[in-house]
Amino acid sequence: MTILNFYEKPAILDRKQHRNLRLNPSPNGFAFAASTIAIPLAIVEFPQAVLEYPIVFAMGDKGVGTPIALAGIREKENLFIDAKGKWQAQYIPAFVRRYPFLLNIDPSNNAPLVLVDEAFDGLSVSEGERLFAEDGSETEVTKSMLAFLGDFKAQAEFSNQFMARLKKLDLLVPQAVSVNRGSEPSITLDGFHIVDEKRLAALDDATTLELVRSGDLARIHTHLLSLGNIQRLVQRLQEKLQTTALA
Repeated sequence: MTILNFYEKPAILDRKQHRNLRLNPSPNGFAFAASTIAIPLAIVEFPQAVLEYPIVFAMGDKGVGTPIALAGIREKENLFIDAKGKWQAQYIPAFVRRYPFLLNIDPSNNAPLVLVDEAFDGLSVSEGERLFAEDGSETEVTKSMLAFLGDFKAQAEFSNQFMARLKKLDLLVPQAVSVNRGSEPSITLDGFHIVDEKRLAALDDATTLELVRSGDLARIHTHLLSLGNIQRLVQRLQEKLQTTALA
């Protein structure tokens, strides 16, 4: 399972270089995310995401993990985006909503940098909301975007702490989804982790109380509840395969 990056041509947002830049909704909707099946989530998003997505955990090569909303089973096939680029769910993760902007850190001085994907088809110099005023000051659109990016980064830090606790307590186990297609080869998605309920139940009372007080136990139960959405995801895939076979 791969977490794909939407950004094709990221550039530092500059009030001089991008003075005349304007922002429009993409004419292709969310097509930029059509190949993404693993969408990073902040833990604050769990209450909304649990209603529609399986919430699982992706582990990096260095053991650093992140919560993700699972949006597909076959690689590069987001089952929540239709042919017109419309998102087929009520809740859209913040990781997607922040596009085409991105908050990064300058490695030379640890200062925050705002990047914009210059390849985004919603950017224009003639139509849409201006990012900067004539004097180079930030417009309300840009101020709102900066606040959103700052909040996203802060929530990502909380998510990192949550993942560190799961790892420290050794609660995560690898998992896979397999779709049986009869005489056709089965479809399998692996590379993600879930919380093992037996390991969770085996924690001592003091550790469990710490999880309760931090709110992490509620987040773990939200994750476990969300796993019921895997079957809904399988159904989405089966319906798509059936439609394709009949076409």
